[in-house]
Amino acid sequence: MPARLSLLLVLLVAAGCPEDQRVCAGADAHADPLRSDASAATPPDAGGEPGLDAGSADASPPELGDAATSAPADAASSAPIPLRYLSANLGNASFQFGCWEYKLCRPQDVQHLREYIALWRPDVVLLSEVYRADQLEGLANGGPILPEGWRGVCGKSLDRETGQPAAFDAPGASHEHECVAWKTSRVALVPGSAESAYGRNDAKGKTDCSYDFTGFRARLEVDGRAELTAVVVHPDSQNAECRVEEIGRYWSRLATGRNVVVAGDWNTESYDEIAKPAAYLTNYSKGEHWNLAKHEGEYSASYAAGLLQKQLDHAFSSSGEPCVDCGGFFHTFDLHFGSVLGGYDGHPRADEGEGIDHRQVLVDLWLTP
Repeated sequence: MPARLSLLLVLLVAAGCPEDQRVCAGADAHADPLRSDASAATPPDAGGEPGLDAGSADASPPELGDAATSAPADAASSAPIPLRYLSANLGNASFQFGCWEYKLCRPQDVQHLREYIALWRPDVVLLSEVYRADQLEGLANGGPILPEGWRGVCGKSLDRETGQPAAFDAPGASHEHECVAWKTSRVALVPGSAESAYGRNDAKGKTDCSYDFTGFRARLEVDGRAELTAVVVHPDSQNAECRVEEIGRYWSRLATGRNVVVAGDWNTESYDEIAKPAAYLTNYSKGEHWNLAKHEGEYSASYAAGLLQKQLDHAFSSSGEPCVDCGGFFHTFDLHFGSVLGGYDGHPRADEGEGIDHRQVLVDLWLTP
């Protein structure tokens, strides 16, 4: 852990912090924590053992740093690893924009999102409500969503009754809406780690709950030195009982491992529905950033031309520390920890105010190797 962060944490613990937050607000709650004079971590060298992407047979494998195979057991190999992840919900059905099932249906909306990822330079992106997996890297339905140098994998479309593979838009099936993507220069997929949790499917579930609401996880290697479990969630939006049961399975089945991030559109009517385990840290929730800065009236989703505003998007991590020295590493605009982007604080929107009904959550962490 950087010395300045260690000292800060000691002082803050003495002053008293909420147990699920690691940084308390100072005299200026809106002061930017990513200082321009902060010392930057050194990006990993290219080379070493390649990772494998099980999502595509003809994938060019990403390259990991030399630490993947030959890092010495010294201070460098045990140093914290900077990680930036972006959580983005892409939208709902929209008659306004002439869309099909989900809103990301116009080429300009896909282009704006691709540019947005390139602008903020996250290492990992958690995507909710993608129309189909072929949009990520291919040209289907206005794709690709991902910039050059990115790979991604999505949940599978399965028939509710048989559990067998189904077409991406088949009725009575889950679809490929939740996806995890990563920047190949730093991150690689752990083969065979992708897994989904679907809507409740017992007798009551088939009567009351939609099957086409899913959570999805993929395990990733970061710089060849740390494993990260990335979980993107999107539980039932209509029935709270279905939603709570589904969220419980996200925590128990998907959110496993040493370093876990869990984020997405939780469709919550009450924060209590999330039932966050006590060990998890709040990266962003209910307008609160890592430094507890609150923006009055902050919301994460907007409907009916802004008349209906909700706090549906939340982000949590099982480990890590707020990354106060990441500005020099990522070389992007100044940020608050856990910033909700688009339309606030001078941050550009991915969609120029159209096409995407959720704002995006961006979080900087130090990961433990």
